[in-house]
Amino acid sequence: MSISRGFDFDGSHFENKGIDANGNVINVPDHYHDVSLYIFRVVFQVDYTFEEPWAIRTRLPIEQRSRFAEINNVDSSATAEELEAMERNLEIHHPTEILSGFGDMELLLSWHAHDFGTEGGSLAIAAGSTLPTGRTEEDPYALGEVGSKHEHIQFGTGTFDPLIEFNYGRPVGDDGILSLFGQGRFPIAESDKGFKGSALVQGGMGYIKGLGEFGPWDDVNGVLGLFYQNQGRAKWDGVVDLNTGFESYSLQLGFSWRDESMTSWNLSLVLPIKIETPDESRDTYDPGPLINLAIGF
Repeated sequence: MSISRGFDFDGSHFENKGIDANGNVINVPDHYHDVSLYIFRVVFQVDYTFEEPWAIRTRLPIEQRSRFAEINNVDSSATAEELEAMERNLEIHHPTEILSGFGDMELLLSWHAHDFGTEGGSLAIAAGSTLPTGRTEEDPYALGEVGSKHEHIQFGTGTFDPLIEFNYGRPVGDDGILSLFGQGRFPIAESDKGFKGSALVQGGMGYIKGLGEFGPWDDVNGVLGLFYQNQGRAKWDGVVDLNTGFESYSLQLGFSWRDESMTSWNLSLVLPIKIETPDESRDTYDPGPLINLAIGF
């Protein structure tokens, strides 16, 4: 099980549209939608070994996304009516609210090998698919064009998306471990609502170093890693979703240990180092810092 808390994911953007009292989309003076997102996510994972070295792996994410939005940097020429139109547009587009729900479930077949490459080395490879259990939305662009309330945030894609992942580790020195990991999600179909999700490739490398006794725990490890994410562009009815797509590099710092019951704990802080989004992206949320606690039973 893993528990994550993400802070201040920035989705702010320039805007020059409003909604008049009759619900029509109108032009208004330039202003800014200041939008931030805070994420709380719990992922339950179960691995069942039915015959060595094969296992079935399932994951079910549950997520809460708290969004805060306001209008800033309004052109001084704006009238009271235009200010009201700006607020109406903000409310139909991304109002301050809390969204929650299940994400897409994952089901994979995994294979693992011990002493892979060297004594103490390990390799695990898995492949499978997502299951469309996450909530989806209607085309937000079509709704927005006619001044109707809509939602860009989705908890799923509405399709079965192929998955592949791996994890490799090997000893380094007397009490160190070098690890490499990666995962890819590759949507190949369009949902019945016309949505095709973003491809997502993520992975990284880490170094785990034994630190010895710390507090009540005998064997504590320090964790230092580099994490990479690349989210592609989603599409609505074949048209690129301008609110998607980013590439990021993050630094991971943390500790891991086992308690008396041999439960494993891994507490880490993930700090973005570099984030790039396509030039035309409007509301893509730039990742913020994240705290993660992984617990293995």
